[in-house]
Amino acid sequence: MASFIVYALPRSRTAWLARFLTYGEWACGHDEARHLRSVEDVKSWFAQPNTGTAETAAAPFWRTVQDISPDTKVVVVRRPVEDVLESLMRLAPFDRVQLEAHLRRLDHKLDQIEKRVPGALSVSFYDLADEEVCARVFEHCLPYKHDPNWWAAISPINVQINLAASIRYFQAHRPQLEKLAAQVKCLTLAEFARKPLREPDELTIRQEPLETFFRDGQHLFAEHCVKVGEAPDAYNMKNYPLHQAIEANGNLQIITARCNGRMFGYLMTVIAPSFEKVGEQTAVHTTFYASPEFPGLGRHLQSAAHAALRERGVQEVILRAGPRGDGPRMGPIFKRMGAEDHGQLFRLQL
Repeated sequence: MASFIVYALPRSRTAWLARFLTYGEWACGHDEARHLRSVEDVKSWFAQPNTGTAETAAAPFWRTVQDISPDTKVVVVRRPVEDVLESLMRLAPFDRVQLEAHLRRLDHKLDQIEKRVPGALSVSFYDLADEEVCARVFEHCLPYKHDPNWWAAISPINVQINLAASIRYFQAHRPQLEKLAAQVKCLTLAEFARKPLREPDELTIRQEPLETFFRDGQHLFAEHCVKVGEAPDAYNMKNYPLHQAIEANGNLQIITARCNGRMFGYLMTVIAPSFEKVGEQTAVHTTFYASPEFPGLGRHLQSAAHAALRERGVQEVILRAGPRGDGPRMGPIFKRMGAEDHGQLFRLQL
């Protein structure tokens, strides 16, 4: 059964709607987005059956909701920005100029949802006092016929949130929420840049130096970071001087995949003398990412890297199936390439 989401500005009866739309086997949350910390959390939330939510800050992320759960039923509640602004100013000493700018950005996103989400139902805040309008919302979101007795019981109730507590919660969790917002933004921009899936033979796969790799790959680094649950700019924390030193010693191999100059994948490998056998070399694959725009690209990067390592006289390659992103599914892929299970790798933080 498809979930549902109500998008609105604050002070638009969303808390009341959450109560009204909690009916039968269905539960409707309110501002559930504040509890999410990763894109995986968003996916898990929408995977729940018989669940909906009424949201006052999620409108900027409607595209991500559509990508994750395209069958989600959508309602938009519209209330004039001026009315919302006055209502909020009566409750707390906000910076009026900043608050108005924020509300207008949110309201613009509601415009987008109305125009671009197929089947979205739009209603006026003021019309929610009318049973007929509430019945339309009820039947749009839920698999039930409107229940007049339920509406009669709920309609007189004035449901209010504790705004001061909500503000405290946001301030306490602001870094985590902003990290999630940055991840979602990165995914949205990546989707904008995507064209229809193409074939790997359109790509140029080659070795290249660290300098050009780091200069041209930052859009992909951001996608990669989000994929493994990090902030989009987390790549800036990597030990770049050490990478430079390893490259200067001739022990770094970087294989990239480009199309018309734009990078779509990479595989970095560190090469060192073997601890096990004198005179042999061991390679360890480190950072690895392949754009989903090119199905099968990861396999081509691996093949190119292994061919280049053979030319260098490397005798063995260590491949890691990590716990993040697509890491857990890499083990079977490595085995199909001919790699053998070589035990488990553990990490102890000191």
